[in-house]
Amino acid sequence: MLRVSTLALCLEAGVALAALMTVGLSMEPDPGEDTGGGGMLLMALPLLAVAGVLAAFAVSAVLVLPVVLLGEDLGGRFGGRPVWWQLSLAALAGTLLAPVGGVWGWVAGGAVLAVAALLTRAARRGYFVGLLLWGTLAVLTAFLTGGLIVDLNLIDA
Repeated sequence: MLRVSTLALCLEAGVALAALMTVGLSMEPDPGEDTGGGGMLLMALPLLAVAGVLAAFAVSAVLVLPVVLLGEDLGGRFGGRPVWWQLSLAALAGTLLAPVGGVWGWVAGGAVLAVAALLTRAARRGYFVGLLLWGTLAVLTAFLTGGLIVDLNLIDA
């Protein structure tokens, strides 16, 4: 379950990165603005990826797995489907980001945890490879779509 949860968080980060890059590339820098440092960022990208995977592992262990397991336990004790308990707990755990990002931080945190919890629920069936392949395809599709949007100038900033 921990592997699936970590993979789900990494895939969500990939889709978010594609969306942020699309918005960032669609905006032109101001004349005279220093846009240097892009090469150094590319050189540091492998280290950032390792740090991202470690952060996803920590979030999985501290937040996602307790949401999944506690939701199943509450569903067994108080009745109801465990998925509703898990979604409620994910929204509650998303409030941890409210001090950092306000309402949007709470919404984003709850959504990220909810998706990771929903993908982790069925991890006992052993579909890690399928999630890896389809998730990678989804991330690549997001990057391709973002590239087409920027190339065709479909959004104006």
